[in-house]
Amino acid sequence: MTARRGLVVAALALSGCVTTQYSVPTHRQEYTFTTTEKEVEVGRQLAAQVEAELPLVADEDVQERVRSIGRRLAEACDRKELVYHFAVVADPEVNAFSLPGGYVFVNEGLIGKTESDDELASVIAHEIAHIAARHSVKRYETGLGAQLVHLASMLAARDSRAVRGVGIAMQAAQLSYARQDELEADRLAGRYLLTAGFDPHGALRFLERLHEVRFSERPRFLPRGATRPHYGMTHPFIPDRIRAVKEELFGVADYVDYLNAPD
Repeated sequence: MTARRGLVVAALALSGCVTTQYSVPTHRQEYTFTTTEKEVEVGRQLAAQVEAELPLVADEDVQERVRSIGRRLAEACDRKELVYHFAVVADPEVNAFSLPGGYVFVNEGLIGKTESDDELASVIAHEIAHIAARHSVKRYETGLGAQLVHLASMLAARDSRAVRGVGIAMQAAQLSYARQDELEADRLAGRYLLTAGFDPHGALRFLERLHEVRFSERPRFLPRGATRPHYGMTHPFIPDRIRAVKEELFGVADYVDYLNAPD
């Protein structure tokens, strides 16, 4: 696709059916061109791809445990119009992820690091919060806007260094947005845990354990010496996440949590 054609496609995408709505989770008036129906359809297709590539854990008791916790939290979240789906995949990495439209996947390796339903609930609540706040949808739409800016700069500038600079700046902005989304999801998760009747201290206990896990991890090397992007590129430092949860739960964090905190 040429730069000029790409610019036209991006412009058409951005100009189509833009609506505004008040987001209950974030308390912001937001603009979007992705309907809930479209979001659910995209999520369904992505979930099918995930399940084709990652086998589901065969232990039905484990699956039901996650589904049961997920249902309680879904009833407490701010987006009731979605049908939420929960599944455990056979992956040893300590991680969980969500897809647009109400799909939450928990890695088997993460479940092994939790010591109670409250801790596991804190992870699931965090992923539900991403869905409730439409973080993945907004990042997709922001990405289209970034493509438009980048393509426009390609047409306007002949200096390849200038175009490269725009790309680097947009990448940095995207990473910054990702970190902000993580903190927002932590705060929303704290609220959902309380509403659903889970002990929110489980979130703090699990984050502290996750901090130990991440601190001890070594970089994984890919072919040709390339290093897998570090967790910290898209996530805030875990102490920052702990501080965000404490502020949501108690209105204030401990003094030590504010040391070396960003302005």
